[in-house]
Amino acid sequence: MKFIDIALKDFYQLFKDWKPAIFLVIAPILFTLMFGFMFGGFSGPGNADQRLPVAVLSEEDNALTETILTSFSTSKVIRVEMADNDASLESLRQAVADEDYAAALIIPAGFSQQVREKSEVALTAVLDENSTAGISVQQEITTITSQMQTAANAGSSAAALYAQQAGTTNSAEMEAVYNNAFNTAMQAWQSPPVTAVESQTAPNGSQQSGDENAFAQSLPGMMAQFAIAGLMGAAEIIIQERKSGALDRMLGMAVRRRAVLAGHWLAMFGMIFLQFIILVTFGQIFLRLDFLAAPLATLALSVASCAFVASLGLLIGILAKIPEQSAIFALIPMFIFSGLGGAWVPLDILGESVQKIARFTPVYWIMTGFRDILLRGAGLTNIWPSILALLGFSAIFLIPAVLLFNKK
Repeated sequence: MKFIDIALKDFYQLFKDWKPAIFLVIAPILFTLMFGFMFGGFSGPGNADQRLPVAVLSEEDNALTETILTSFSTSKVIRVEMADNDASLESLRQAVADEDYAAALIIPAGFSQQVREKSEVALTAVLDENSTAGISVQQEITTITSQMQTAANAGSSAAALYAQQAGTTNSAEMEAVYNNAFNTAMQAWQSPPVTAVESQTAPNGSQQSGDENAFAQSLPGMMAQFAIAGLMGAAEIIIQERKSGALDRMLGMAVRRRAVLAGHWLAMFGMIFLQFIILVTFGQIFLRLDFLAAPLATLALSVASCAFVASLGLLIGILAKIPEQSAIFALIPMFIFSGLGGAWVPLDILGESVQKIARFTPVYWIMTGFRDILLRGAGLTNIWPSILALLGFSAIFLIPAVLLFNKK
């Protein structure tokens, strides 16, 4: 078939040197790693503790302070690191200023007595109230001290009630009752009867497949971006074919116009599809992205994505009159679609207006489909809106390309 011969001819022209590999493989991988690093892709689940380090200096050691330290150590925000006993307030201030710690916390001498007798939880905190880390630590300390305050009140009430009912003021017994009530209240804070659970689901209720992986954002984004960027060389072939007279010679040899268009479209589709195969394989093996958890969904979404890119490339090749124009016509939609479509940063952190506009870009649907597959375990039946949207964009670019080619 003649359109296959044309596609093979385009393939030979595209890959006869090493330059296309830069835009098709090398650049997407480098930018994927860069953006993934920016969003924490190398500090995922199972790696180092990401909680904020807080130095704690306890000037007394008893059951009450042990309970308090346990509460701080189980925090999801603070990572407790015990300071040396000979550490001073000034040395802790300097450590916080040097950013060795996000904050320092001091449990002063006489703390337990003050809590028991006055139900007052007074801790000394050293932190930067103008920094994000300082604000986060301060909020967590306030939360935990509020819990301690409630537990202290419960301990005081329990001790008073025991003294009233037992008719005794024995200090050892009163302290035991107080400690028991205090510890029970603190444990209740650690495991409340009602817990808020946050879960993400894909369309039709598919559950989230695993922990957030920053590369689930960066790899699909760079696949989409550099697929469009790679059209510069493919569109240039159509321009050179027209300028050199090769197109006229093919049409003079009874090659149908639709065969010419189909051959060029197929070559672009094959080039981008090859890029997708390489990058999906790279993500599966090296970035812990489980594309193969839904192989049919991954294949269908890739085919629809490549169809859109090939149609856009065909239109660019027909519109551009010189090679320099093909570069401009490829880079402009690349930046617009990538920026608005969420290829660079997650749309969740952008404004509501941008999120609404993003739905009118094809890259948005590429990102949505792949994120649903990678993060929410979506299957083929769950991502059909993305596939239909991309096929629609393919038609939007393909129809004008055919009309313009026939007119010229």
